[in-house]
Amino acid sequence: MNIINIKFRKTKKVYPFMINETENYKKGDYVLVDTIRGEQIGIVLGVALNKENSEQNDLKIREVKRKLSKKEIEKLSELDKKADDAYFKCKKIVKKLLPEMNLVIGEYTFDESKLIFYFTANNRLDFRELVKEVNKTFKKRVEFYQIKTNDEGRILSAFGKYGREIYW
Repeated sequence: MNIINIKFRKTKKVYPFMINETENYKKGDYVLVDTIRGEQIGIVLGVALNKENSEQNDLKIREVKRKLSKKEIEKLSELDKKADDAYFKCKKIVKKLLPEMNLVIGEYTFDESKLIFYFTANNRLDFRELVKEVNKTFKKRVEFYQIKTNDEGRILSAFGKYGREIYW
């Protein structure tokens, strides 16, 4: 079994995925993967390792569905624009209903069935009213995920001393 590392576009997290032997994946390819949050787009970072079939049962690694076509890659910029618009609309709602929530970024799943927002907060929040209002605004399934402040730095490409990018 071949395993490759895939970095997700928005959250910039890296996870291992199994690949099919028939397709040739190289660094920088856009691929479609199935995650807990739905179908998402990742970027191939490279082949991680080759494992024997005996260890396959121990690992709970998902499989890469397929490479994206050129048309689908072009669709990503439209998807990002829609996600940015949704982010700014949601930011206004958050400011009104939950000012202590810091909305970091928003993204659509590849099939546009779900809108995902990542946020930071110092304390636990009751955002049931927020979810109702956001669902009414966007008329699709919306999920909120709380992330740590160091995740926020990675997502927003924070910079440290001497202008060097901080890697988490």
